[in-house]
Amino acid sequence: MDYYKILGVEEQADEEQIKRAYRKLARKYHPDLNPGNQEAEEKFKTVAEAYETLGDAAKRKEYDLKRKRTGEPGSAKVKGTAKAPDRNIDIGNFTKDMEKYFGFSFTEGRSDKQKAGSSVKKNPLDVTEMFEAFMKIK
Repeated sequence: MDYYKILGVEEQADEEQIKRAYRKLARKYHPDLNPGNQEAEEKFKTVAEAYETLGDAAKRKEYDLKRKRTGEPGSAKVKGTAKAPDRNIDIGNFTKDMEKYFGFSFTEGRSDKQKAGSSVKKNPLDVTEMFEAFMKIK
């Protein structure tokens, strides 16, 4: 349900515009002004629900975030432009993270920081020795 369409306002509408749109629609569909009209009563409830959400800054912010995540029609999200989720990966600690997750260093033998008695496993992806033996370099 697109609350902005229900109230007939733009997504950038300010609080005053939302309030004016709500009051106009509430008068139009109010059950006292439309006795026995079930359709008007349902529209009144929908308009009240939309205003309850968009009229409160915190609820509106939450609603807008939900619309963007779900790609609801009328939302700012455009198909095919979804942003990758933030995984909180620190690129500066990439090597440390790889050692933590894979159990070996990707830079073993290339750094003076690592000591000969280090408990870090040898990189199984390192094919330097195999290449050197094949090419008869060493």
